[in-house]
Amino acid sequence: MNQQEAISLIRRAVLPSAGPQQWADLGCGSGVFTTALAHLLPPGSRINAVDKEQQSLPQTISGVEIIFRQADFEREVLPFRDLDGILIANALHYCSDAGAVLRRLMASQRPESCRFLIVEYDSTAASRWVPFPLPFDRMEKLFLELGADRVTKLAEHPSRYRRGNIYSCVAIGPFNADP
Repeated sequence: MNQQEAISLIRRAVLPSAGPQQWADLGCGSGVFTTALAHLLPPGSRINAVDKEQQSLPQTISGVEIIFRQADFEREVLPFRDLDGILIANALHYCSDAGAVLRRLMASQRPESCRFLIVEYDSTAASRWVPFPLPFDRMEKLFLELGADRVTKLAEHPSRYRRGNIYSCVAIGPFNADP
């Protein structure tokens, strides 16, 4: 996926803001979506980029600070607090219990404005590359069970690796961490 495609998938989830925002990009990989998010945030914002594997990401893009941390967001407790949003692009399908992971991550966000930005394959077919698929209808149900005020599908893009589409969605809280 190129940079413009990534930006168009997530653009509608990032609210204009006069001040800096704090985000986490979990399962950031090579940084395609980290970079896309940086182009959408106001200068002075920060993205905490997390991946299991060591990555070489720029430290600043468009005035947005990027801090990389090597960690497994599925299993490790991350030290982030008061985030404006969490981006998980093409990584949640590796989590065997996505609900438990999301529930734990809720504590990292501002309670009054919890926001998850998700990019996933809109497919029910499991494979070794997508072991726990989360098509939009399943993702929407999961977030509503967690207490989301609303879950909105933002955009779709044809998948280069699978039949069907990749979708983006945003789930907005406050959530109920103990459903």
